[in-house]
Amino acid sequence: MYLLMTVGTGIGSDPADAIDRLVRSCSFVIQSYKPEHIIYFCSPESKDLVSNIEEGCREFWGLTPPQSETCLIEDPNDFARCFEVIYGVCVLFQEFELVIDASSGTRSMTMAASIASFLTRNQVAHVTGEKKGGLVLPGTERVKEMTLFAAYDRLRFHQAIDQFNSSHFGSSLELLSGISTIPERDIYYALFHGYYSWDKLNYTEAFRYLQHADDLTEGVSGNRDFLQKLLELEEKGENGFSRKERCQFKQEKYLYILVDLLNNAKRRIERELYDDAFARLYRVVELLSQVLLLSWHIDDIEGKIHFTDLRKILHDKKDVSLYARRADRKGIIRIGLRSKFMLLEDLGMQGASEYYMHLEPFLRVRNDSILAHGLSPVHGDEAREMWAEVFAITRQACTDMPFDLERLLVQSAYPNIETPMN
Repeated sequence: MYLLMTVGTGIGSDPADAIDRLVRSCSFVIQSYKPEHIIYFCSPESKDLVSNIEEGCREFWGLTPPQSETCLIEDPNDFARCFEVIYGVCVLFQEFELVIDASSGTRSMTMAASIASFLTRNQVAHVTGEKKGGLVLPGTERVKEMTLFAAYDRLRFHQAIDQFNSSHFGSSLELLSGISTIPERDIYYALFHGYYSWDKLNYTEAFRYLQHADDLTEGVSGNRDFLQKLLELEEKGENGFSRKERCQFKQEKYLYILVDLLNNAKRRIERELYDDAFARLYRVVELLSQVLLLSWHIDDIEGKIHFTDLRKILHDKKDVSLYARRADRKGIIRIGLRSKFMLLEDLGMQGASEYYMHLEPFLRVRNDSILAHGLSPVHGDEAREMWAEVFAITRQACTDMPFDLERLLVQSAYPNIETPMN
């Protein structure tokens, strides 16, 4: 192990006695730890005392002092300089086991050493014992260690919760992974990992973590129920279903995913990831048209649009003729997003074409964005306006469906975690 030691000039009115006490204290620390290497932090006034300390190891404890080197701090009362030197050395030797001794030195030196131990997660030690006149009596010395980084762990723990509440789930996990002194760390890690996976649309992995996670706040239980239902819909087979039942089943499954994407896009907007939000909202619009088409038993996600099916439900002969021309040799019709809304209008859904007209300006912005086909950035106001428009249209279009859209949005919204006071 490496011992990092601040070296002062001693305390007391008698200079010779002050130096003797300092030498005995510092050499006691060395014989207590028996380090492989020592790094002394000295001022110009204390650098010559290193040889006294090494001699004290031999005289008081019969110990041959290990190899050492000295770091000179020109102004030992300059805290910034003291910290820069001590912290820099701690980082330089962070791959080794370190103990920092702050038994002597100026107030700036010992404070800098303590803070460096706090930030680098190393023990800080000092010599204590029976005292007289504020000085440790010879023969009563003992080393007392302090784990200051436990306070740093608490700081990181609070930062991890703040990052979670800001939807920075990867950062929250990274902060938690470096914590070792907080017992409840694993409880939060499991919960945060669940939402980290969910935010990446990995529903199976998310539920694996959230299934047994503690309900640390209101909303976790509802989130778990939402995920469980979504996975059940994904895993449930369709054997034995009539065509109508199969379409109703798929409609519910896709609506759950649509709702989750709405909340996902909202989190992206809050994190100022506007291009990402637009990409998700575009998928919501496309998914909305496909969910609505299922009301006419048309599956445009896992199935295909067949002209023979359309011909049976289209009432206008002009529409029949139009879609006949779009069909390929196998009778399959492939249409884009705009045409899906036009098809809904042709099938009798009033207002479907107007929905698309309201959304079209936003869809153009998405197509011109860097993550789509253009080079233009997406601005925050555009993303917020698109989210509001998509939400309003989705709510209006799904009014007649046997699903409570508002409840699903609340149930799939991520909770805020309160920072525990203890």
